Amino acid sequence: GVPSLAGIAEYSPWFGVLQGDHDVVRINIGLVTGNFFEVMGLSPVLGRLTRPSEDGGGVPPVMVLTHAFWLQRFGGDSSVIGRQVTLDGNSITVIGVLQPAPYFPDRVEVFTNMVISPHHVGAMMVQTRTHRMTEVVARLAPGATITQVRNEVAVMRARVLTEFKEAYDPKTHFTVAVVPFKEAIGENARLTLLLLMSAAAFVLVICAANVTNLTLMRRVRRQHELVLRVALGAGASRLRRLLLIENLLLTLGGGVLGIGIAIGGVALLTSVAARYSPRSGEISVDSVVLGFTLALSVALALLLSFAASLPKQRELSSSVAAGAGRVSGSRKKQRVQRALVVAQIAVSVVLLAGAGLLTRTMIRLSNVRTGLSTEEVLTMPVPLLNPSRVGPGQLAAADVGNKVLYERMRSEIRALPGVVDVGLGSAMPLRTAQFRFQVTAEGKTAAVGEATPAVDFRTASPGYFHSAGIPLLRGRDFLATDEPGAGRVIVVNQNLVDKFFPGEDPIGQRIALSDPMSRGMFTGDWRTIVGVVGNTQDGGLEAKPRVVLFAPFAQEIAISGGFVIRADSNVAALATAATRIVRRIAPLVPIENVLTVTQIKEESLAPRRLNAELISLFGMLALVISAVGIAGVLAFSVSVRTNEIGIRMSLGADRSQVQRMVLREGGVLVAGGLLAGGIGAYFATNVLRGFLFDVAPRDPVTFIGVGLTMSVIGLVACWIPARRASRVDPAITMRA
Repeated sequence: GVPSLAGIAEYSPWFGVLQGDHDVVRINIGLVTGNFFEVMGLSPVLGRLTRPSEDGGGVPPVMVLTHAFWLQRFGGDSSVIGRQVTLDGNSITVIGVLQPAPYFPDRVEVFTNMVISPHHVGAMMVQTRTHRMTEVVARLAPGATITQVRNEVAVMRARVLTEFKEAYDPKTHFTVAVVPFKEAIGENARLTLLLLMSAAAFVLVICAANVTNLTLMRRVRRQHELVLRVALGAGASRLRRLLLIENLLLTLGGGVLGIGIAIGGVALLTSVAARYSPRSGEISVDSVVLGFTLALSVALALLLSFAASLPKQRELSSSVAAGAGRVSGSRKKQRVQRALVVAQIAVSVVLLAGAGLLTRTMIRLSNVRTGLSTEEVLTMPVPLLNPSRVGPGQLAAADVGNKVLYERMRSEIRALPGVVDVGLGSAMPLRTAQFRFQVTAEGKTAAVGEATPAVDFRTASPGYFHSAGIPLLRGRDFLATDEPGAGRVIVVNQNLVDKFFPGEDPIGQRIALSDPMSRGMFTGDWRTIVGVVGNTQDGGLEAKPRVVLFAPFAQEIAISGGFVIRADSNVAALATAATRIVRRIAPLVPIENVLTVTQIKEESLAPRRLNAELISLFGMLALVISAVGIAGVLAFSVSVRTNEIGIRMSLGADRSQVQRMVLREGGVLVAGGLLAGGIGAYFATNVLRGFLFDVAPRDPVTFIGVGLTMSVIGLVACWIPARRASRVDPAITMRA
């Protein structure tokens, strides 16, 4: 045992078909022990939750609805408690509705006790240590720490490995990990959300710098007014209060506007965050957000009000003598203004570099070869076998009837106009396999300390590879004669050949399943390799090709199945007709994820594209704000140097010389920002390493592109005040 744990519960992901009055839907199920909700600290909003007395076989099946599914499927009807619903053809009682909570460890619609799955309450699952299909959640005992638990679990693991050697082959490298709940629930979102928060913080810095710059320029414009107020008796504290009130109105007004935009964008933000975190439903404009906005607004107002010095009474005479139209900031203020512009440009460069790297990653991924010779392929998963309705000993009988239905569907789909070929297999191209087993190659031994290799186990019918566009590199495809009772044969991909038979002819070599998990579903007989196919990106466009073994669909239990439909053109148009055929033959089977190969590629690119788009949006916003900052500072510089420019032009300087003078001044700011931003990006982009594919964090193409973009935008921003300066009329200036 583990004394540091106060409670341990089991969870197993499952699925089922829920029959309604007018439809059939496939739902994800969490099979749980009776104490699961107690361990997780969850409560019901209606009814009750499962109890330990409802564990094991021979008990009534019960169901707990998640809050979201209750609202979606049952419209929040409180009378659902006690209702009998049909799940996989069996009646099950709804006993409760769970409180709103983030999903963990998987997104599910309902929770049920284990009895709905004959497999989970059968002898193989209960008594056999090698059949591992559950996850464990636990609650710390009072006063216990994660370190204590990890130490105790390590001791327990060592004891179990010693006492049950036959169940834990050392070559499998069996491990047990103890992960804190907060860490587990946020691990997929942490990097992405930190990236987005950093980008937002950068934009906030740029905005604050711009507001500070504009306030400094306005302060210079108001120099006469402030001097006169001092001369009329206004003390320093009174002036500070005046400036504070003005700046508070400015910053709080901006904060209120920002909160309004945030409230309107919560739904969009929630949908974005849902890709990364199960806690996306908790996003709201709450008291913490309001408090942060208020604190930030007040802090910025205080900075703007107290950072600059106030005028002294002795400055009155010099101010009046200078004239109301000839104010200018001190050199110190001008240096601050220019430093703020340089900082804005530098931060913009860092953001644009990140956006450029993510965009190049997305482009590289979209150009990755899938390994398929054609993309005019429609994939259609059709799960006829439902393990919830049959026990382990009934699989073979159910499988015979299902394969008859599969062949009937296949022949009717093949007869559709435009269809070139139809293949049948357990997993669709560019999708991960449902089963991954350890295997042994005849005559091959693993090196000392090396783990037993694992492969994706898939099944395929004759013609599957041609239909899917998977090239046959050597040997033969499966034949109609590769049926039950015939010699067991397999087709493997090139990656498996490279791993097990480098430099050898794999045809005729033999492989066997050696994973204990495969027992009861597939045999461990030796299987002869008859063909080799090309590698495909089944693990994702950014992943290395997986090691894959194909067995004849006819020789194995069809735990899962589906069709790959190849057409001469516009294969997506066949989805409706093919779905209609399947629904007519098997009306209670839910048909989902009918996608073309192109759509599967786009689906795998979606998270990367979203990251690139969001960071690019921040980068473009920063670029615009920086351009405004450059133009604003130079425009102010031109306005306070009107006399100087007029004198220069009256002494012979032409418009082009004046423009070059202003452009040179702005060019120095842009160059300084580019230099500082380039140095910052050189170090900052290294944190993006985990988001990149086939692109270096310090990719020179990206850095050069960002530099050129920022240079062009900066020069355009400089040209506007430069053009204004060149239009100064020296005669009017001299008279003024």
